[in-house]
Amino acid sequence: MEIKIGEIIKAKREEKGYSLSEFAKLIEISPGYLSQIENGIRTNPKLEIILRIIHELDIDIGMLLGVESVKDNYLARIPSLLKLTLAKERNLKTLSDHDVVRKISTFTDRVLEAKYILENPELYNLFLEDLSNQTENTLKRYIALQYLTLKNDKFKK
Repeated sequence: MEIKIGEIIKAKREEKGYSLSEFAKLIEISPGYLSQIENGIRTNPKLEIILRIIHELDIDIGMLLGVESVKDNYLARIPSLLKLTLAKERNLKTLSDHDVVRKISTFTDRVLEAKYILENPELYNLFLEDLSNQTENTLKRYIALQYLTLKNDKFKK
């Protein structure tokens, strides 16, 4: 699934509660021009306009342009509906692998079982937080490893 810049702008504008006309007036362009940007008709607006848009909507320019940063979780800046759509599509692909489903199920069972082993709710919440942090750090290591592997493969060619 490909998300276009205009779709992100429109979703973020709607999430912030701006009508097309209100937002166009705020960033000092015509509603028609904004509509063309949002609908992908205008694919190369002036940088000045893009900067006004991202400033007013609090959109990260790297995320908007599709430049993912390992340090910055770009999903945190995409409006909720788009996050849900992305997650559903990715999860369906992941869950089509039976071995992955088995491993996730085993992992989930262990996490849920820990609730009864750690009877103190505060300790269990700390456990979940720690697990989340460790998962994020592990993912970062594997992303870095993947990057190094790809870079190494390109170097060999």
